[in-house]
Amino acid sequence: MVVINLDPYPSPRPRFSRRGTYMPSDYTAWKKMFLREWLKHNLGKYETGVAIAVDLKFYIKPPKAIARVKKNQNILKSETWRVVNKPDLDNLEKSVLDSINGHAYEDDNQISDLHSFKRYSLNPRVEIVIREDGPGQDEISSVKMTKSDIEILKSATNIVDFWNACTEFYSDEELAWAWLHPELVEQK
Repeated sequence: MVVINLDPYPSPRPRFSRRGTYMPSDYTAWKKMFLREWLKHNLGKYETGVAIAVDLKFYIKPPKAIARVKKNQNILKSETWRVVNKPDLDNLEKSVLDSINGHAYEDDNQISDLHSFKRYSLNPRVEIVIREDGPGQDEISSVKMTKSDIEILKSATNIVDFWNACTEFYSDEELAWAWLHPELVEQK
C-alpha cells in the first residue's frame, strides 16, 4: 500500500479559451505533487497488456462545522464517517489515476478492477494498492469437483457457506466460476 499525504483533489472539467482547452493550473500542480510523492516509493510499472486491480481510499478533511463539534471527534478519528457530498468519487479516482498514468502502468485502460471509497478524516490522504489482476473467470472452462462438494454447491443458500465449505481444495477463481456456472461443474 502506498500512502500519499495530500488532500484528495477531484478532477475538474476542462476549461476553454481561444487557444484551446486546458486544465486549471491548481489541478495540474496537484497532479505534479501527487506524481512526485508516488515516485518516491520507487515502484515498478505494469507493462502493456497486464490486467491490474486498483484499490483507492480517499480520506478527506471534514468541513469546520463537523470538525469543531466535540461529539464528532471519535468518529473522525476512527475514519468511518462516509462522505455523501462533493467531491464526487469518480472525479477523485480520475485525478489519481491520471496522475500516475505512464508511471504505475503503461495506460489506465489496463485497469480491470477498481474499488474505492471516501471518508472524512483529520489526517487527509490517499491510499493506493495496485496489483496484477488474476485470471478472469471467463478463462476457466470447467471445474471438476468431488461429488460431496457438488452437493454442497447445490444445497448452499449463499456463496459464503459454499466458499467456507470448499476453500481448501479449490482456487478462488474456481469457486467463483462454480458458483456462477453450477450446471457446468463436472464430477471428479
